[in-house]
Amino acid sequence: MPTQFYILFAFLITLFSCTDATKNIEAKTTENTIGNSDKKIGQIHLPTGFAYANEGDSAYCNWLLDLKFKTNKPVHLYDGKLKSNQGVHYGVLNIDIGKKDLIQCADAAIKIRADYLFEKNRFAEINFIATSGGKISFERWLQGTRWKAQGNKLVSYTTTRNVKNIRNSYSAFMNLVYSYCGTYSLANQLRQVNDISSLHAGNIFIQGGFPGHAVTVMAVAKDGGGEKIFLLSQGYMPAQDIHILKNYANPRLNPWYALSDIYPLCTPEWQFNNGSLKRW
Repeated sequence: MPTQFYILFAFLITLFSCTDATKNIEAKTTENTIGNSDKKIGQIHLPTGFAYANEGDSAYCNWLLDLKFKTNKPVHLYDGKLKSNQGVHYGVLNIDIGKKDLIQCADAAIKIRADYLFEKNRFAEINFIATSGGKISFERWLQGTRWKAQGNKLVSYTTTRNVKNIRNSYSAFMNLVYSYCGTYSLANQLRQVNDISSLHAGNIFIQGGFPGHAVTVMAVAKDGGGEKIFLLSQGYMPAQDIHILKNYANPRLNPWYALSDIYPLCTPEWQFNNGSLKRW
């Protein structure tokens, strides 16, 4: 086939990796939304008897708990317009998604993890698998490596190393990641979690494919009996504010989800089936 076909195919499968109207869960009305006391994730009200759990990567867990909410409640698209369905979110995270239609579902999960690693100067760990295969590495980017589409894959080439502003370099690198990575590649990069009871903050529920979707476990809490509940964030298509999801399947816990309620995991705009849980 012509090389132009492969390039177009790679773009399309990444672009449409978040949508599947046949699997959307109907949004229902609920009154639980962010309150004045909920200034960050770690301040979201817990059901009686539960306490935040710090399991897995404790530094990452604590970083997620410190993520702040925007004071305004609506979800905006990348171009400033309002998302058509304003009934799915509990609160909007104060995370800049830029002005381009790039940060969609898998991209939101990728951004959260990459931003943490960047903030902690763990540059060598900021690398992702492209949809067409091959690793895109921020450390190599800083050393002058760049990538471009050629045929059905990305190929690297070398430029003169010139890092004047590390944050600007990071933003440029991540725009490449958002353009060439998606649920398919992220699902292949992440490690399968076979023991669902080991779920902890930072894990990702993901269905990789064309289309596919991904949501991030932002916090986990446990009660005295060991029951776990958790919070989920998502991005969606078109690119929009990253937001904490409501729980329509169990309004009593909203916005928390109970581990005992899955599978399937029914979120407002997607259903995840057995085997969907993965981690970095």
